Amino acid sequence: MKTLLQFFSILFICSGTFAQITFTPAIIDNAQPTANAANTVTTGDFDGDGDIDLVGGAFQSDYFSIYFNDGSGNFLRNTIDNGATADGARFATTFDLDEDGDLDILATSSVANAYLWYENDGTGLFITNVIDSSPLSDEAYTIDAADFDDDGDMDIVGGANNGDALAIFANDGNENFTLFAELSVGDNRTNGVRVAKVSDLDEDGDPDIVVAAFVGDTYSWYENDGSGIFTPHTIDDTPDADGATALDIGDLDGDGDLDIAAGSNNANQYLWYENDGSENFTANIIDNTSSYSIGPRGLSLVDLEQDGDLDILAAAITSDAFAWYENDGNGNFTGAIISIDQTYSNGAFAITSADMDGDLVDDIVVAANISDAFSWFKTEGVIILGNNANALEGLAFYPNPVSEILRVVIPTSLEVTKISVYDNSGKLLWNRNGNSNSEAQIDMSVFATGMYLIQIEGSEGNISKKVIKQ
Repeated sequence: MKTLLQFFSILFICSGTFAQITFTPAIIDNAQPTANAANTVTTGDFDGDGDIDLVGGAFQSDYFSIYFNDGSGNFLRNTIDNGATADGARFATTFDLDEDGDLDILATSSVANAYLWYENDGTGLFITNVIDSSPLSDEAYTIDAADFDDDGDMDIVGGANNGDALAIFANDGNENFTLFAELSVGDNRTNGVRVAKVSDLDEDGDPDIVVAAFVGDTYSWYENDGSGIFTPHTIDDTPDADGATALDIGDLDGDGDLDIAAGSNNANQYLWYENDGSENFTANIIDNTSSYSIGPRGLSLVDLEQDGDLDILAAAITSDAFAWYENDGNGNFTGAIISIDQTYSNGAFAITSADMDGDLVDDIVVAANISDAFSWFKTEGVIILGNNANALEGLAFYPNPVSEILRVVIPTSLEVTKISVYDNSGKLLWNRNGNSNSEAQIDMSVFATGMYLIQIEGSEGNISKKVIKQ
């Protein structure tokens, strides 16, 4: 099992404590022209105004829309795409593909059979680019990005449900993409690909790919040798993976390696796969008995109550339920409902989290396929420590997991002398001396997917925080 270097002492100090967490719902959009069969949500500050916006995809109405946040959780919609390229708008994720400092959108359209890149001009206006519309994208379902071939630019991986295909498209450095590798191997690992998610699963410094295959009833991962040559490994093809349809990656038991949280639609269960540190995985059932585990469809990880471990957010389409599973820090989970109100959760399809109202607490953002609704739930009951507590404990790190910018909120009573980023082996990757601001920002987009340690040195001592880059 991989362990941190002994010289690097980790002090996991929580920035919040658990209380009775509740969720207050609000509709973002439930209009038929724009939210019919809401399928996907992703978040980010797309217009550069300091608050978190939302992008949603509506499968039936063929719309990708952006919802600009006024900073308080009120939203104004604008169309990204409702042309032929958005036919069957299926999935969207946030990524700075051209590395120009603003957030773009990677997306799939399942009827148009297309992998898409919506290029942001920096203000939240987008240019549509088709990455691929070949047979490899037949019912394109999932998309992600990383520098797979180690040439300094971001490539694309796409998974197609009907095409039974997993493919990588190489970037020439100017965001022109050509097929680099077809990873489909003609077996269950790519039979009905629903999720292809990038993660440095073996923590060797290069991006791997974790896959859920719905028809093949298989979770697997593709090991990168560092140059874009991949070796497939099966994680699970037993009945536990029946209808494999959702996954996310993070350290669920606090042992320093990356585990996998998953949802199997036909098995009606959520489970997690414990990594022994050498990428041998053991299945642990989280829930296959509750009324909100029937038909898992969406899943994401977040430290919801800010206690230093990763909890699971879940969307179950047959249960019509959004739920969350609280982690005790050792990979033991207790489930609770976020919503079973049909206004918000009928056909629960996608779920993620972000601080939508600027209170330093992650809220819940969802898409419901039958409700035809994009909604958000304000999270209440997470206690943020004030300045009367130890100044180090007043530090807040968000979002975590992080894709782009990690924000470190610094109490006014704390003088910070250095901020450093270390990888999981204890290697220093980045540091900055001194900080007189109330917030520090760290650009995590330059680092590969995996676990990092943020060390803050200040007038009150040192603190280290574990952060997941996704």
